[in-house]
Amino acid sequence: MIEQNKSVSVVRNQQGNLVVTFDSSDQQSMDLYWTEESNAHTQNKTLIGKNVKSPVIFADPLQAKKRIYLILQSQGQHPILFGERTLPITGLNNFRDFGGYEGNNGKRIKWGVFYRSNHLHGLKPDAQSYIQALGIKTIIDYRSDNEIKNSPNTNIGEKQTLHLNASAQTAELAAQFAADPSDEDRALVESVLRDIPRELVNGQGEQVLEQYRNFVLSDKSKNAYKQMLQVILNPNNSPSIQHCRGGKDRTGYGVLLIQIMLGVSESDIIYDYMLTHDNRLERNKIKMQAYRKITDNEDVLGYLLSLIDTRESFVKEILDTMKKLSGTPSNYIKQELGFTDQDFQTMQHLYLEN
Repeated sequence: MIEQNKSVSVVRNQQGNLVVTFDSSDQQSMDLYWTEESNAHTQNKTLIGKNVKSPVIFADPLQAKKRIYLILQSQGQHPILFGERTLPITGLNNFRDFGGYEGNNGKRIKWGVFYRSNHLHGLKPDAQSYIQALGIKTIIDYRSDNEIKNSPNTNIGEKQTLHLNASAQTAELAAQFAADPSDEDRALVESVLRDIPRELVNGQGEQVLEQYRNFVLSDKSKNAYKQMLQVILNPNNSPSIQHCRGGKDRTGYGVLLIQIMLGVSESDIIYDYMLTHDNRLERNKIKMQAYRKITDNEDVLGYLLSLIDTRESFVKEILDTMKKLSGTPSNYIKQELGFTDQDFQTMQHLYLEN
């Protein structure tokens, strides 16, 4: 799956070079620049190439030590700012920017204001330095007290951290988080065999679907995510990172709410959610190998895979539950979380490009 900003994208290949692709069918002359600023009109930019043709492959000028943005400029047209979506941060497999998606009235979400991640525990100095340079003001941490105690975040220079526990984890995850990190895989397998009803122990993911429905329906979840949106509506709190443990479920739901308020299409919401699938493939493979050393029960293994997997059916369950309850996801945010049309307009004014 290619990480995209519709007609223009940049990905990092296995050699560490950046590969920019764009639609050049109109034959316009395109110039490509890089900059450290998330501003398409900045004067602080460096030319990569004039009259470039897609694809453009070049070495990262900062060698992945700091973030760069790219600007594609054609004569007489507005410059296009874009960047890598998943950032090359040592030790983090799912740290990404969810800017660039098209929102209300065709305007795109600003880059460099919204980040999502897996937890920020045990960061090496180069990762710590990279994130500090992003200028993060607010961390929104959806983890439980046990998770935070076992895996505290590394300081990345943030001004505030908000702990918003929506109690979303299912019983077996709670058992895992309560275990010593060195023994959590065995604790999880034992918990599945001991505590989970046998009819749920398979690869169908029903318990994950129930968890996703609870994001929408439970009062504790509503309260936590309402607080998150109130924080985001204050521009003094941005740029922000939201994260849980793996950056998939609780974080995915928080990101989805912001995207709805900004007018992002359902197809792009699902696309962004599914990027986690690619980012976690190698990590999930390692986890499943560890589980197979503990049990050969295929039902248990299928169940464990469903807990760490990223599936379209999961995020669609959220959207479908919102629609059943309120007609549309936007109406859900207004009726169940208490936000107004003015709040939607404020969110869009703050975070969509002009």
